[in-house]
Amino acid sequence: MKDFLKLTDMEFDALKEMGNIGAGHIATAISQILGKDVDINIPDTKFIDISDFADYLGGAEKIVSAIYVPITGSINGEAIFIFPQQGSNELIDLLLNQPIGTNKKIDDSMLGESAFKELSNILTGSFLNSLSKMLDIQIMPSPPHVATDMVQAIIDLLLINVGSYADSILCVGTKIDVMGHDINGKFLILFDKDSLLTMLDLLHEKFG
Repeated sequence: MKDFLKLTDMEFDALKEMGNIGAGHIATAISQILGKDVDINIPDTKFIDISDFADYLGGAEKIVSAIYVPITGSINGEAIFIFPQQGSNELIDLLLNQPIGTNKKIDDSMLGESAFKELSNILTGSFLNSLSKMLDIQIMPSPPHVATDMVQAIIDLLLINVGSYADSILCVGTKIDVMGHDINGKFLILFDKDSLLTMLDLLHEKFG
């Protein structure tokens, strides 16, 4: 799928490396917040057809909790955290330092939802700060939105904003696991075509 922008192997590797660095910052941030070891896998950087997005996120009818953060500035896109419903509830319990199983759904309390949003702000900020420093550009996250629904409903909401970008979208996805807890979260960052080209131009200028 990378051919639709005619990326070279070196350019594609550079995009993957940006994902690696950003994902490492996310792991450090969540570990510091929770005081627990965090395992974050090597980011899976790929172009995904819009039509295949539901399968990529676990199937159209899977119930998930999602945090959606629009990105603006020198580049534009969307940052998305996807958690299985059980994983999001467990994460909220960890954030609020309460017994696992206390939270039954993400909007059980304003405190739980607020903690979940604040976590997304910190993690998205960690990723974007690393990207901003690497490319020497300004990138800003917008206020996050939280929803629990079937994957297809989440995607329909997302497509309102990103569906006009292209039939295929570059995704940097990585799995987040908190040691001893089955969080199984996935972080995705989507860039529109113009932003992707801007990043590639900046990478060429800085690194050849």
